[in-house]
Amino acid sequence: MKTTNKYQRGFTFIELILYVAIVTMMLTALVPFAWNIIEGGAKSATQQEVFSTARYISERLKYEIRNSTGINSVSSTQISLITNDAATNPTVISSSSGAITIKQGASSPVALNTPNASVSAFTFTDYTSGDNATKHIQFVFTMKANYPGAIKRQEFNETTTIEGSAEVRTN
Repeated sequence: MKTTNKYQRGFTFIELILYVAIVTMMLTALVPFAWNIIEGGAKSATQQEVFSTARYISERLKYEIRNSTGINSVSSTQISLITNDAATNPTVISSSSGAITIKQGASSPVALNTPNASVSAFTFTDYTSGDNATKHIQFVFTMKANYPGAIKRQEFNETTTIEGSAEVRTN
């Protein structure tokens, strides 16, 4: 007499193939979705770095120009401002080698942009009136992401151009 165990344990080969197929289909759908989320986060971080640095530089340039008492000199890549405070006179803002720097008085220059964002095509234009009644300075610069080794990846490429101007308020 042959007895069969009515409650056998384990999987049959067909069940195993079916489970592996289901898991494979789920992973095939989820992995690209996960990569898109990761790339989106990297792109968002890059955009935030570039845009916030550009906005900060723009606002700082306006602040320094508006709060100065006059203009010493203006060239395409540098401006020298006169201030009332002896510790910050003169305030020199310049662009070189991908950085915008500010030098106040005898202090050493300080970069306004982060190492992950570089500046190109920086230009100051002097729109001071002929009678010096209004002293108006325009600035234009392009800010781009600067991630060494990640240049070829599209999520690490971001560029923005900022154009602004300010007038010396103490005329």
